[in-house]
Amino acid sequence: MPKRSDASVTAVSCGVDWISATLGREELDNQTWLYDCLHALSEVQALGNTYKRRSLLGFDGWESGGCFVGSNDTMHYAQFAGKYANDAYHMMEHPKLHVSRLDVQLTVQYDVELIKEGRYQYARSIHHNKGLPEHRRRKIHLYAGSDGGDTVYVGSPSSDNRGRIYNKAKQSNEQAYERSWRYEVVLRNEHALHLYRRLPSEVATATKLILSYVLNWYSERGIDVLGVEFGRENTIAPPKQPTSDVDRKLRWIRNQVVPTIRKLAELGYAEELMEVIAEAIAAARTEQEQS
Repeated sequence: MPKRSDASVTAVSCGVDWISATLGREELDNQTWLYDCLHALSEVQALGNTYKRRSLLGFDGWESGGCFVGSNDTMHYAQFAGKYANDAYHMMEHPKLHVSRLDVQLTVQYDVELIKEGRYQYARSIHHNKGLPEHRRRKIHLYAGSDGGDTVYVGSPSSDNRGRIYNKAKQSNEQAYERSWRYEVVLRNEHALHLYRRLPSEVATATKLILSYVLNWYSERGIDVLGVEFGRENTIAPPKQPTSDVDRKLRWIRNQVVPTIRKLAELGYAEELMEVIAEAIAAARTEQEQS
């Protein structure tokens, strides 16, 4: 197993990973805000995600790629997740906006697999916690995975200020995140709004601010991110693009459907399969033309 001290950083990315917010319908330019959020949602759709009606948390609206924009009788609501949140947050600006949740993340990829990094950071945080007065000590939990998919939570689930460290490769099962550990800070209500107001719309400047914020947040809790320091030259890449609905469905077809098709073809059902597939494609085209 590679030594932790021998690991080198190969890539760093950071950004907004989740944002959810509400705006009252009585506020000035509330419809403009809603249209801006719907435009951001249409950009999620343009990346290959389905766009459909949905009700969520008492709001009726539209969903795409795990993101949602909707309204009820008194408020508008929008939530964006993952890379989509990092693209959309600057389009949600409004002086009367209430940000209920804002997640920021730092993802670090190494040249070697650090299976025990979560446990190492858990131990560091526990050690730091013991040095605090009892009334200031935080809840810290480690959820161990047999495959190295450990997750560390720093702070109470009910806290408005909580951290999460996990093996991003194990969590996402995406090759792009091989050998990567993610450090997230989940902020709610006043904490979320305070950081949101500090985020500039210019991407490079916002990225540096988020990098500094996450590093400082964890440092104050006894955790230093291996190989990443603010003020040092870090090559920061934009957050990786999430897998779209289309990508997921195509992967499912390759992994689940294609083997079945091959087996049926070997049993002499090739013509029937071709007819079924042709009929499905024709029906989909007809629906598209009618809509």
